[in-house]
Amino acid sequence: MNQRLPNFIIIGAGKCGTTSLHNYLDQHPQVYICPQKETFFFMAEEKREQNKQWGAITSIEEYSKLFAQAAENSVIGEISTVYYSHKKSASLIHQYIPQTKIIAILRDPAQRAFSDYQMHFRKGREKRDFTTTIKAQRKYIRQGFYYAELKPFFEIFAREQIKILLYEDLCKNPLSFMQDLFSYIEVDDKFIPDMSKRGRDSSLPKNAALNHLLNKQNLLTKALTHFIPNSITNKLIKQNSYKPKLSSEDRSQLVQIYREDILQLQELLELDLSAWLSHN
Repeated sequence: MNQRLPNFIIIGAGKCGTTSLHNYLDQHPQVYICPQKETFFFMAEEKREQNKQWGAITSIEEYSKLFAQAAENSVIGEISTVYYSHKKSASLIHQYIPQTKIIAILRDPAQRAFSDYQMHFRKGREKRDFTTTIKAQRKYIRQGFYYAELKPFFEIFAREQIKILLYEDLCKNPLSFMQDLFSYIEVDDKFIPDMSKRGRDSSLPKNAALNHLLNKQNLLTKALTHFIPNSITNKLIKQNSYKPKLSSEDRSQLVQIYREDILQLQELLELDLSAWLSHN
């Protein structure tokens, strides 16, 4: 039996709308999107092993089975945001599927970092304030150097095999954004997906103790799930959340950190990214 492998791979970046993209692409009748978001397959072997607990796929046979249910004429895709920041992913993807299309969606790196921080804080993995983490150059800060991360893909794949999308365009006009993407992957671009459901918005908890209780899988929380439906728990989490704003001081620091990378990326992509350099 012939192996079915992706016609396109969305390589990232994280916190840039890939959850929404997965949802919209999955609705298209001509698209088969990998049911497992983040397969970790196109990473070095030791990285796959390290991520086995998260469902990392370790062999090409196992990987191809993910697409066995795809209709014969469907366009197959995968979304794994770990790829764009892993130095060996470009060469490994090219080794297995050299003709595949590479897609990346990017977001103002300062806003992306702030969104990433909020997720870690909300889940209890981060205790410090955002200003402190900027100085520490935490993981969610480091993942915003798009030029450095994308350069290997441009060195290996033909330019027409790479499409760069902007999160800001997805927010401004989601239908136009998706129809442009549908056209690029060569499926019916007149299809209109239901875009009423978006990926989770960035937020911080009003009450950290309540957030910890609602999110932590401890004995008390597990006991409560027998009496309180998930819908109620999710509603409580939402009511305990607020949308913070990135301070002008923190933004200025981040713009300085990312400035050179943004300028290099702007030249590589031939796009106007001056808005990302704004301190406001």
